[in-house]
Amino acid sequence: MRNSNFRWAAFCVLAIALGCEATSEDWNGTWKLNPSKSNYQGSVVTFSISADGEYRYDYGVSSITFRCDGKDRPVGSNATRTCVKSSPSALDLIRKDNQVKTSSFHWELSAGGKVLTLLATAFGPSGPVSTTQRVFWRLSGSNDFAGMWRDTSYLQERAEMTVKLDNRSLHIGYPNAEEYIDAPIDGVDTPDHGPHAQEGVTSAVRPAGKREFLIVMKRHGKVFFQYSLELSKDGRTITDSWRNPDRPDDKGTLVYEKQ
Repeated sequence: MRNSNFRWAAFCVLAIALGCEATSEDWNGTWKLNPSKSNYQGSVVTFSISADGEYRYDYGVSSITFRCDGKDRPVGSNATRTCVKSSPSALDLIRKDNQVKTSSFHWELSAGGKVLTLLATAFGPSGPVSTTQRVFWRLSGSNDFAGMWRDTSYLQERAEMTVKLDNRSLHIGYPNAEEYIDAPIDGVDTPDHGPHAQEGVTSAVRPAGKREFLIVMKRHGKVFFQYSLELSKDGRTITDSWRNPDRPDDKGTLVYEKQ
């Protein structure tokens, strides 16, 4: 008991801003998204195609460029990306690490070009380990994949959140997206986890109030996104509020209710 009290006291010293008002039990558990109480319109991604045929996919946090010529092109240390356009409405991106296929992305336009579907697959030594699908609605453009697209899948991926807090770290998981972070609450940058976790992306967690944590996300050391989780006084809801430092209009809130 004495050791337990000591650990909790140490946690309070570390998280003075948290005020020890909310205990781990208040945070821990499964939380379900309430869309009617949330304020979110969906993130926007941009596809562009240069005059010489280079594709650029910009999804806010970062972007990638590629050519659909069927050639293995280097994208990092011992890694390559290949793009193959099988028809005017479909293309495939394949990533290999050390000449072994680790992921693939199949993009396909609907008839009429108003809907864009992405099927992402992560591979392990014995084959596919996970597959996720995202659906985008066209906001602008009419030529090929080029244009601005709104991601309609985000709320489905964030429909459920799991939280676990102890005297050292905070776990935040999204089972539908197969993504999670396990980060110390002292602000240390920690890699994100999951089969589709982006290379070089980290999260850092710090207390930001009596019942709130601030999470800062970086890509290769540069801040690109930040959000906070705030627990209500009755312990029944968590509000996820975010903003993109580079895009002032990219902000919103998701409200989760304890199950």
